[in-house]
Amino acid sequence: MERLWHELELKKKKLEKLKEEVNEMESDLTRRRLERSSSASTIPSIEEMKQLRCKNRSLQIDIDCLTKEIDLLQTRGPHFNPSAIHNFYDNIGFLGPVPPKPKGTLSLDVGTKAVKPLAEQEEDEGTQWSCTACTFLNHPALNRCEQCEYPRHF
Repeated sequence: MERLWHELELKKKKLEKLKEEVNEMESDLTRRRLERSSSASTIPSIEEMKQLRCKNRSLQIDIDCLTKEIDLLQTRGPHFNPSAIHNFYDNIGFLGPVPPKPKGTLSLDVGTKAVKPLAEQEEDEGTQWSCTACTFLNHPALNRCEQCEYPRHF
């Protein structure tokens, strides 16, 4: 009987501790709810969320570009020659010798419109630039690569 009485006292003490913990948790929950309701004005508006998303996306693009740049710089090695790469890509479209023009033909007829040579077109618009990440030839007016959005290095 004494043993049962002792166990009952232990269970009562344990129950009291549990009640105290529940009361503390409830008061903490109430306090958090009050803080949350009073701080409702700090929640950003829809416009602010859109601006934050745009800034976030911009930062993600910058991070991707910087990561590509770092990878590119690490893979170049000590004997990297950028002019060799540009020469390679400049000559990629070359398929063989250009056949000579037949004798006796004029390059310009009186009634045809003259087409500017490539050199004169480049003077009007500037020279195309090759992306250092993907080697795509981009228009001179672009500051980022049209294919991979890698920033142009001036």
